[in-house]
Amino acid sequence: MTPMYINRKDIEAFIASGRVTAALDLLENAITAAPHIGNFTSELERLRREYGIMSDYALRGFPDPGRPEAFASLVEGIRRLSDLMERQIKTADSPTLYFNTLRYELTEPKGDPALLLDEYRRINRKLSLASLSENPGEASREFSRKAENIERHFFNRLWTLAPVTAETDAVLRDMIADRSLPRHFKLLAISAVSLGLMELFDERRLLFLMDTYAEAEDDETAIRALSGLLIGLWLFRSRPMSRKLKVRMDSLVELPSWTSDVKNINLQFMRSRDTERITRKFTDEVIPEMMKLRPEIEKLGRMKIDPESIEENPEWAEMLEKSGVADRLKELQEIQEDGGDVMMATFSRLKTFPFFNDISNWFLPFHNGHSLLTDGADSDLAALCDIITGVPMFCDNDKYSVVLSLSSLPASQKTMMMSQLRMQRDQMEQMRFAEARPRHRDEIASSYVRDLYRFFKLFRRKGEFTDPFSSGLNLPALPLLAETFDDAETLGLIGEFYFKRKYYRDAFETFERLSFKMPPAAELFQKMGYCLQSVGDIEGAVRYYEQSELLNSESRWTIRRLASCCRTLGRWEEALGYYRRLADSKPDDVSTALNIGLSLVKLRRYDEALQYLFKAEFLGNSSEKAIRAIAWCTLLGADYTRCAKYTDILLSSSPTANDLLNAGHLAILTGRPADAADYWARSLAARDFDAQSLISEIESDRATIGGYSEIDPVLVGMVADNAVSRARTIGNQL
Repeated sequence: MTPMYINRKDIEAFIASGRVTAALDLLENAITAAPHIGNFTSELERLRREYGIMSDYALRGFPDPGRPEAFASLVEGIRRLSDLMERQIKTADSPTLYFNTLRYELTEPKGDPALLLDEYRRINRKLSLASLSENPGEASREFSRKAENIERHFFNRLWTLAPVTAETDAVLRDMIADRSLPRHFKLLAISAVSLGLMELFDERRLLFLMDTYAEAEDDETAIRALSGLLIGLWLFRSRPMSRKLKVRMDSLVELPSWTSDVKNINLQFMRSRDTERITRKFTDEVIPEMMKLRPEIEKLGRMKIDPESIEENPEWAEMLEKSGVADRLKELQEIQEDGGDVMMATFSRLKTFPFFNDISNWFLPFHNGHSLLTDGADSDLAALCDIITGVPMFCDNDKYSVVLSLSSLPASQKTMMMSQLRMQRDQMEQMRFAEARPRHRDEIASSYVRDLYRFFKLFRRKGEFTDPFSSGLNLPALPLLAETFDDAETLGLIGEFYFKRKYYRDAFETFERLSFKMPPAAELFQKMGYCLQSVGDIEGAVRYYEQSELLNSESRWTIRRLASCCRTLGRWEEALGYYRRLADSKPDDVSTALNIGLSLVKLRRYDEALQYLFKAEFLGNSSEKAIRAIAWCTLLGADYTRCAKYTDILLSSSPTANDLLNAGHLAILTGRPADAADYWARSLAARDFDAQSLISEIESDRATIGGYSEIDPVLVGMVADNAVSRARTIGNQL
């Protein structure tokens, strides 16, 4: 938790309002309150002097064309100083994993990245020569374990080192360029750089990721570096970029692969937003239904079925169809085909192995040299590794989950599972062979984003990390990437994705940009209106529905939405006009007749309203909605005889709390206060005995129902009190 004497929000507020001196004063107060961060005093004074010179120039009226850039640099210096001061304060005693790891790394004498890299190279040379030793298997395992220890240490060092120094930056670039180093080691280091960037804004980390992407010799290196870069740009989207970063960014945009790679990774980020819903569907719908069917499945499983005579048990298929499970499984299959992560529900249960207590293992590429696959006497592990490597739907940390879970299974079950996995791998390899292509970059992006998503959602100490997925990574919203997503086709696909999955704010922003890229279209304005209506901006929704209606005045959907919005806004005359238009094109529609009647009720045109409500009753075969509307209309219009008739119909079935409330109104207005108390008591019981809710509605209705003007308000209060007392008795009896 951030100490109270560094108020980051106040610092940002002062910066936003141009009050730089106030922001610097806050930092000075922090140093006064925490003397152990006094080493930042000189930097604070430098910033004050720089701002003083800038202010003096401005007050003297001297022209200064470089002022905007200088001011931006000053502001970034204040932010950076604030970051480093907070970091040093937390380093002293913060209990989070990050600072626990940082404190350990600071005490490690051989933890310098250059020393670790040299040691790693030495161990890898010995590992490559292990096959020439007297006991090659044991030698390989020994050096593999040593190499893995250095990999973990190197990861932790890169993760917690901040800010990255020029020396460390040189080490990182040397590591990437060294072709003798294992691929998985480089990929792991890139993830460490990215994870460290998420903890603290660091320009050198951003530049390293940019250069690594641009100069990558293989697809996985490029995609992993770009993924980390894009997450960093999203998390620090409110911070202005330096000239150096902007120049490097401009050069990236010119790369042939840039646009397709950014779009692919953005697609994976968008799909990740749907993972929680998919997981919930699997765990809350499919699994419980399957558990209900378990006795029947076990019963059928005991039946003798000749596997050569039929391909599947038809009784199982029938059972699944009747239960609805088949439909849900089909939906999940369609989601998977659309790129959705249906594996999260399964693998969320397989992340409790001690292997996943080590943060670096969540980002470790799956490779057959890991000690997890070479230790022990299990001869199936090597074969299992070969099979899993080729199964495309598993991300890397899911592959480790499979190995860990299968290694503890009995031989028979392990053989069966390996056979199924082998079939899936072979099918995918056949597809790739038929298409004559290697693994696509979009598949690599999908796998890595799932690795990231699982870490931020499933790691045992996930609450200590800034989860980029919780804010809904929406890269098209970044001005820096606007041109990358600026074509109509891309904006249309992104907008439809958000719209289909009910991310209406993001969908609207995307459709709004799209509207400037194409001729006016009724359907687009419909969707923009629907997005705004769904997030509660009814006035905005009306504007877009009206634009859609101008382009296509025959759309009943648009007219119905306009009517609904006008009702919500209380614009009943306009709503009535739209409902009449609906009635003109479809006179016998029950819903339209009912809505016209209700609109007329709101306009206090009760006799006219009853004509439409009776029509709705007739067309709808005495529907409860129409009966309830007639009862209310006649109550408002003081037609108590007819109101009693329709109220009795409602009371004879299953009256709602509101039906009972209105019955009480009718009883008072017709001189039956005792009956009114009884109805209101029953209404109160139906409201879980919320007396305040009942009293509030009675007061509101008294102002609406004209007949109450002739009733003594003291009498109404007595009836209400009696109703509450009766309801309390009912509650005690229950």
